[in-house]
Amino acid sequence: MLRYTALALCFILPAAAQAASLKEQELSQMLQKVAKESSVGTPRAINEDILDRGYTVEGRQLINHLSVRASHAHQMEANPATVRTQLAASVCRNTGYRQLLARGAMLVYSFTEYQSNRPVANERFEAADCGLSK
Repeated sequence: MLRYTALALCFILPAAAQAASLKEQELSQMLQKVAKESSVGTPRAINEDILDRGYTVEGRQLINHLSVRASHAHQMEANPATVRTQLAASVCRNTGYRQLLARGAMLVYSFTEYQSNRPVANERFEAADCGLSK
């Protein structure tokens, strides 16, 4: 009986690994497409304080690169919990982002100070942050 179990595992494990690899590949392709489409027209002003510089992909992370004015950077640094709460609300309301998160993606907002490129904040969101399961 043990022999049959071992033999069955020899067939099942590679198939499971292949399925996981296919899902990762599909997610990567989807993230690349979203990054490319979302970066059209960048850099673009979101408002008077924030400049969207576009998106990149690293592994399963979709990264939105944003530059902020120095005064806004100081406000963000003084109120990190408020920044995270506002971003989380925006991410979790967005159907497209929720679909990406449910597939295992991570959304990252990378803020730097305009002109100096000084790092200001990085916020990461996964499925659990929006009450989703992968």
